[in-house]
Amino acid sequence: MTALLDVIGLSGGYEPVQIFKDVTLSVERGACVGFFGPNGHGKTTLMKTLSGIIDPWAGRIVFEGEDLAAEGERKTRRSRNLNYDVLVRRRMDPKRVARAGLIHVAQGSTLFPDMTVAEILSIAPAPALAGGRESDEGSVLQLFPRLKERMHSKSRFLSGGERQMLSMACGLLAAPKLLILDEPTLGLSPKLRLELAGAVHTIRESGVPIILVDQDVEFLRDLVGTLNVFDHGSISRRLSQSDIPDHETLMAELFGRRVQ
Repeated sequence: MTALLDVIGLSGGYEPVQIFKDVTLSVERGACVGFFGPNGHGKTTLMKTLSGIIDPWAGRIVFEGEDLAAEGERKTRRSRNLNYDVLVRRRMDPKRVARAGLIHVAQGSTLFPDMTVAEILSIAPAPALAGGRESDEGSVLQLFPRLKERMHSKSRFLSGGERQMLSMACGLLAAPKLLILDEPTLGLSPKLRLELAGAVHTIRESGVPIILVDQDVEFLRDLVGTLNVFDHGSISRRLSQSDIPDHETLMAELFGRRVQ
C-alpha cells in the first residue's frame, strides 16, 4: 500500500534565502510523525510549503497519489506593491491542498479576532470536500469542553490555550485526511500542555494521521511513532519512539554540550 504523503527532494524558503533543502519524508496512513529541532531551522517554513502557503523551489509533494506541486520554476516576487499570486501562476494552490484533505493548523494565533467562537466554528468545515474524517461540532466541543463555555466570546478575548483549542477544532471540522499541527503547545503552561496532549492522543486514536511539530521532546515522545530531528534545514536523524532520548540528551547531541 502506498504512503498517504510522499515528500521527495523538497527545497524551499523565502526569496532569495533558501531555508530547507532536499527533504524527503513519508507519512503512512494512521501514523503520527513528529518534528523536533532548534528555532529558526526551517520547521515552520517546511510545514507552510507542504500546505501550499508558500511555493516549493524544487521537489514533489505527493498526497494520496496526486502531485500537489505543479511542474515549473519557482516564482519570484518582483514587486512588493503587487499581488503576485494574481499575476503569476504558482506551483501550488492552498485551496487545492485543503480540499484534498491536507489540513494545516498553523503556528500562533491565525484566527479572526472579531469573530466569536461559534462563528469561527461555523465556517471551519468549508474546505471539507475530500471525504476525510469529518467531525461534527458536538464531538469537537466534547474534545475541547472549554470552548463550549466561550461560544459567544470573540477570539481576541480567548486565552492562548483556548485559541489553540479553537484552531485545532477548526482543523478537525475541515475533515482532515492528514492534520499538520505546528507547535500547538507554544507558550502554554504545563497544565495546558498536558490537556492538549490528551486531545492529540484522542485525535490520533480516532484514526486521523498527524504531523506534529513541537519544541518539547517529552510531549512528542508520548505521541509520535517516528521523530524527525530537523537541523539546519534538513532531517538529520529519524528516531523510532523507543529510541527518542530525553530533551536534555537530544539538545546536547544537537549542540555538543549539556543544556543547563
